[in-house]
Amino acid sequence: MNTSKLLLTAVATLACVAAYAQKSFSPSLRSELVCDFADWTPENVEVKGSTQGFAMHGKYAFVMHDKGFCCIFDMKKKAYVNSFFMPGNTGHCNNACFGVEKASKNSKFPLLYISECGGTSCCYVTDINLEGSRVVQRIYFDGSGYAGTIDWCLDAKNGFIYTYGGINGGYKLLKKFKLPKLSDSDASGEVHLTDADVLDETRLDKGINIWQGSFVRGRYAYLPDGYPPYDHFLHIVDLQEKEIIVSKNITELVNEPEGIDIHGKWVYVVLHTPRQPRHSVLHRFSLK
Repeated sequence: MNTSKLLLTAVATLACVAAYAQKSFSPSLRSELVCDFADWTPENVEVKGSTQGFAMHGKYAFVMHDKGFCCIFDMKKKAYVNSFFMPGNTGHCNNACFGVEKASKNSKFPLLYISECGGTSCCYVTDINLEGSRVVQRIYFDGSGYAGTIDWCLDAKNGFIYTYGGINGGYKLLKKFKLPKLSDSDASGEVHLTDADVLDETRLDKGINIWQGSFVRGRYAYLPDGYPPYDHFLHIVDLQEKEIIVSKNITELVNEPEGIDIHGKWVYVVLHTPRQPRHSVLHRFSLK
C-alpha cells in the first residue's frame, strides 16, 4: 500500500474512533447535594419569586427568580453576597447563561442571557455585577416552529445561541443561531432572528414532558425536565445524532428542576421549592 493510501486509511480509522467515542459518551451523573441557599441567606433578606434560572461564573452563583429577582452567592465562602430586582426585566427568568462578550472594559462579568419565558419570549442580554444590572440588548425569534413561549441557552465557548421550546406533551425543539454581538443591535437595542438565521435544528418528538432550564456545551445539550404530576429527569441530547442519549430520573430529589449550568466536571441544577423562594436547593451531577 502506498503512502497516500496509508494516510487515508489512518484518517478514516481515527474518524471512526472519534465518532465511536462521542457516541458512547455516558457520564455517571452521580448526584450530590451542594446546598440549600436558604442556609446561606440572612434572615432579614426577603427573597421574591419562585426559583428559576441559574448561572455560575468563577466562584459566584446567580439564582434567578420569577419577575426579575436575582440572588448572588459566593460558592467558595458558602455565603450570601447580594440580591436585587433587575431593572428592565419582569420576566419569568426561566433560564440564564453567561456569554463571553462584556458590555464594557469595566464590566465585572460577561453578558448574562436571561430568558423571559413569557409574552414575547425575549432574551434579556444583561450587564450584571454584584450590586445591580442593566439590560443592554434584547433578542427575539420572529420565525416559526414553536407553539407558546421559548427559552434561550448558549454554547458560549463556540459562539452559538439556541432557542428551546415546543408544545407541552408534544415535540421539543432546539434551534441553533450564531450568537449576536452587542454591535448587532438595531436602533432600539434589539436583535430579531428569523428562520433564515437558523444554522441547525434538533426536534425531539418524545422523551421530554416539561422543559425547564437548558445548557449547551459543544455537541451536547443538557435539559432538566419535569413538573407535577410528571417524573423529573436530567436529559443529555446529542445534537449531531439528534436524539436523547442519557435520561437520569431525578424524581427522588422531590422538587422541580429548574436552572442548569456546567462548572468543571459537574452539571449543577437548582430546584424550586413550592411557595418557599428562599429554599433554592442546589444539586450537582458528575460528568465522569
